[in-house]
Amino acid sequence: MGLFNRKVKTKPVNETPKTDGNGHGTDGHAGDAEPTNGGNGAELFEVKTSLSLSERLGAAARERAPHAIKELIPWIDKARSGPAGRAEFIDKTKESAWQQADNTVRAVSAGMGLADTRAFFRGDPPVEKPNPRYKVHVNAFFAHLRPKYYEKSSTKFSHTFGLGYLSFYMFVLETITGVILMVFYTPSDRRAYEDIVEIMSTIPYGQLMRDLHRVGAELMVLIVVLHMTRVFLTGSFKPPARGFTWLTGIVLLILTFALSFSGYLLPWDQLAYWAVTIGTSMAKSVPPKEIVGYFSNLIMRGGDTINQNGLLRFYLMHVFALPAITLILISVHYYRVARSHGISLPAAEEESPDPNVRKAAKERVDYLPELFTRELLWAAVVTFLVTAYSAWIFHAPLQEHSNPLHTPLHTTAPWYFLWIQGLLKDAFVLPALRAVDQSMIAMANALGANMPPGSTIIVPFYDSPAWQGVIIPTMIIPALFLGVPYINEFWEKFWGSKPSRQLLKHRKGTVIVAILSTIFMLVIWYQGTPFYGVAAPPAVEVGQTFLPEEGVLPPVPLVPDDWGPIRQLGYANLPDGEYDLAQYATPRESYTEFERVLAGMQQEILKRGAIWNSGDKTHGLPNPRGTFTVEQWQQNGLKRLDFHIQWDKMTPSDTGEYHRVIYLHEDANYK
Repeated sequence: MGLFNRKVKTKPVNETPKTDGNGHGTDGHAGDAEPTNGGNGAELFEVKTSLSLSERLGAAARERAPHAIKELIPWIDKARSGPAGRAEFIDKTKESAWQQADNTVRAVSAGMGLADTRAFFRGDPPVEKPNPRYKVHVNAFFAHLRPKYYEKSSTKFSHTFGLGYLSFYMFVLETITGVILMVFYTPSDRRAYEDIVEIMSTIPYGQLMRDLHRVGAELMVLIVVLHMTRVFLTGSFKPPARGFTWLTGIVLLILTFALSFSGYLLPWDQLAYWAVTIGTSMAKSVPPKEIVGYFSNLIMRGGDTINQNGLLRFYLMHVFALPAITLILISVHYYRVARSHGISLPAAEEESPDPNVRKAAKERVDYLPELFTRELLWAAVVTFLVTAYSAWIFHAPLQEHSNPLHTPLHTTAPWYFLWIQGLLKDAFVLPALRAVDQSMIAMANALGANMPPGSTIIVPFYDSPAWQGVIIPTMIIPALFLGVPYINEFWEKFWGSKPSRQLLKHRKGTVIVAILSTIFMLVIWYQGTPFYGVAAPPAVEVGQTFLPEEGVLPPVPLVPDDWGPIRQLGYANLPDGEYDLAQYATPRESYTEFERVLAGMQQEILKRGAIWNSGDKTHGLPNPRGTFTVEQWQQNGLKRLDFHIQWDKMTPSDTGEYHRVIYLHEDANYK
């Protein structure tokens, strides 16, 4: 349609003008009016416009409008026509909006419409047929990784405790928080410690992210260990279907240890530096020491001691190499469980003589929505608990800057490696060899050999660090690989017993071995703590009890570190003065909290005197006495604390006194 409407009128040549009764034309003029040129065959053009300018502009806009607008215009016209048109327009709008929303939801959910999505989250059965929820498993990438259904009994919480799912959840949590921390961290021995301090003090939510990362790491190790224990107890490792899955699980357990240990060094404080130093020092003992031991230590540390090279290597292992390998193994492990053989059923139901019980155990439970919504609930609950614990209870420890020239008192490896440190203390093998040595020497002397005093026969051939720190722990790994699934099968065939996964009914030998192994592991784990086989001078131990040199990290996971009762009292609760501890020998109910700590100091000092009097010269002190001094060192809020212990000199080189001095700022916060 053009902008102007042109109307052309032509008057025929022989046309007689219309007249009224008086001889006048119908237009009001006389019939003999001025003749037109129509008689000559010419055309008379009269240009008239039937629309206003706004109407013509609107018509042009409609003509050039997009197709969707053109379809909408008639409905708008109907809405303007009256109430019936408005009602029809509203109904059409609702229908179009619902259709658009439904299409969008189908695209996002990869198959389910709006009504089915609402029914999905309500727990109602599917609205459409065939079940659109199965389309999600075909079209959506992440849903495609999950099976369409599980067997009912395998989904019981009392059977699996959700430990496999929680293990992967912790890996995801570590990945997210680790990437956030990487933004603000530099793997340099000159910047690492300062970056951690900056993350904790100036970066918004930096302290929380670091705490979440540390809590997630501890929980991941703990949950993976519990998951492997559950698989063992329920017999879910048995070949042929599940033997390889158990093997990949063992590799993932080792990778979990390696991931946590490689991140231990990154804060670059005293705790991290010396814990990793102890852990890597075992590599020196790998036989032959001169070749394998030397190069193993060199590869791990990047030098004779841990420095910039070692920090960078641990950083690359922690953020790149180990996570990549772990992700690959998780994929293999999950594929075996989800696609190959599924989660094992409870043994009592799977092996029940009642066919109805076996049938009920194998009923199908769709992953969508029952199990999916359950996993969402677990993720929400665990996220809340981990965040709350990190925000209000546990804070990742950070001690003084690493110092290669000073070893902190009672340094230990991480809690999950304490059993190896306990083996290194060698409380069993070496004493037994020495006893055998003495027996052999006594027999030789009885036969007239006259062995010189202090001579040994077997002990020189036994290298305790190599055996206890490297060879025996390495032998445990093949035992886990082969011993659990395959030796168990051989044991059943040897005795001719019926293969079964029921723990107490058909696996009594397994129970006995598991109990003995657990007791042995707990014993050597305890021996790895500072409570066994490690003793500093008595006065130093007393000072460490009340004013520890560093924060003492308990040998159990997720327990806050202990900075001693004096620091916990805080700046405001330490009145200035010099206190003779002998005056607090008898505790009283009227004592303040500070005075009760002084009484505890005096009790510990008296205990060391009693140990000396009992004949133990190693752990006791002769006639000990002590004082505690609180001095305002600076007016802007800094106090000097001096714990002074004196005793009678035991040797000419003995000074007979010990000072433990620390400085406490009013803004310091020890919990």
